[in-house]
Amino acid sequence: MSTASHNMGITKSTILVVDDEPDIVELISYNLEQQGHCVISASNGADALELAKSRQPDLIVLDVMMPQITGIEVAKRLRSQTETSSVPIIMLTARSEEVDELAGLRAGVDDYITKPFSMQVLIARINALSRRTTGKSTNQMANISLGPIAVDFNEHRATVVGKEIQLTITEFRVLCALISNSGKVLSRPSLISNAIGPGVAVTERTIDVHITSLRKKISPYSSMIATVRGVGYRADEPVDAQNA
Repeated sequence: MSTASHNMGITKSTILVVDDEPDIVELISYNLEQQGHCVISASNGADALELAKSRQPDLIVLDVMMPQITGIEVAKRLRSQTETSSVPIIMLTARSEEVDELAGLRAGVDDYITKPFSMQVLIARINALSRRTTGKSTNQMANISLGPIAVDFNEHRATVVGKEIQLTITEFRVLCALISNSGKVLSRPSLISNAIGPGVAVTERTIDVHITSLRKKISPYSSMIATVRGVGYRADEPVDAQNA
């Protein structure tokens, strides 16, 4: 199948690939360039942070196990800096290290892939994340709100009592799904489909980690996201508003 047929409808992006194994960087870079993406690379965390700040990539592929500064720490620092706080991150982890997957999600990464990985899977995840970043659904309102929380789809911004909160792409999509369906219970598979996309194999625990992070970021209104045990999650008006 030709490269052109793979590329139809795919957003071309500048992608930062970070790994201390030159062969992996070369392999990923080659395949992404074949898809029409522009690739920049770093072999350590310090260079990755500098490149992310100076070049403002559209997406970052980040390895966990690196000397000096780990991928987890790099992700945390990227999320803490204004210039890189919302750049989508896909983390590469060793197959047996589930703890790294969860730590990465808590650090703010949007997706993770286990090593050894399929290049087709990595490209599919990158393309899906690019669509989630740039795509706008025609049936969505530009702005929706629930109590003190407001979401602007066009600007990709979320505010709590007028103050902007920094969300990852996935957190933003989870919040949009919950607010758009306020009062309704959304199952974890439904949230995965809404926020991450159909056909993406992630565990339900992934959504739980994103919900935990969201609750922290919308504090003191964390209780607006209710857990429906054994089913999923529901967004409600704040208790004070309901009693008013």
